[in-house]
Amino acid sequence: MAKIGRNDPCPCGSGKKYKKCCLLKARQKHWTLEEIRSFSTEEILSKLGGFGIDVTKEEFLREVERFYSASDLAENWWKTCRVTATGFDEDFPWMAALVLWERLAPHVMNSEKLDEMMQEGYRLCAEGREEEGCRLWLEVWEHLKRRFTPEMKSIEDAERVFSGTQYLFNWCQDLEAELHNAGLKDPAFYQKRIEYCREFCSLFPETEGLIIENMKRAEAESYFAMGMVEQGEKAFRDLVREFPGSAWVYIGWGDMYWLFRPSQTPRDYDKAERIYRLALEKGVADREDVLERLQMLEEERSKERAGT
Repeated sequence: MAKIGRNDPCPCGSGKKYKKCCLLKARQKHWTLEEIRSFSTEEILSKLGGFGIDVTKEEFLREVERFYSASDLAENWWKTCRVTATGFDEDFPWMAALVLWERLAPHVMNSEKLDEMMQEGYRLCAEGREEEGCRLWLEVWEHLKRRFTPEMKSIEDAERVFSGTQYLFNWCQDLEAELHNAGLKDPAFYQKRIEYCREFCSLFPETEGLIIENMKRAEAESYFAMGMVEQGEKAFRDLVREFPGSAWVYIGWGDMYWLFRPSQTPRDYDKAERIYRLALEKGVADREDVLERLQMLEEERSKERAGT
């Protein structure tokens, strides 16, 4: 949308200048952020005042410290002020809060900005630019950590401090997966993956067990990817003790010795087979998955023996 000057004719067709018309009367169409950004800060504050939301720049700067998002701040205006906005104008307060936040308090990170960064990260990863996407997402993670409190024991508990396109529950798992993909291109991201997974499990120990298991398995796998076999072995042994009934702990461990071994390391089919068979001895759930992995291993080992 083209920027509308305050002295331009009002697009509503009244023949009046814009500053004397739609800034001062009931709205006939939806507001857009682009349009509100074309107003001066004083005009936005004046329009808010006309809707019963009397706030100064100084008061706004104090208010942003109390809320995680512009929408939360605007919702509070609706609760505490006698807001008169109706119809299309009901969108103005939260949009105005977002624009004022951008201008007056860019140093205070809000959820809208974090959501924008998250979506940009998804775009970068989808384009195969995982390193850039992960750097952006790790910046988001640092901002989010400042919001987490000790009583938040699971990632579900932490959802209250962020509202965006993605649930934190999903995004946190996506971050782990993309750190792996970035590590395939730059091994430094395996160390970042280890640090992130350890932080997640430390912050949210009561998160759904499968997620904790996957995070800790990602940490163990990353040690192997970095050539730190001893640390990886220890991490997998710890996982077996913590999740003795999980087939995928054993599968992930055995995979490190042939399917996903570092390129400079020779395959060790025998060790991988011993680990898989240990899972069967322990009577793990998803026994069929272990048997399928054993079959894959034997087929690959037979091909290697045959020189094909």
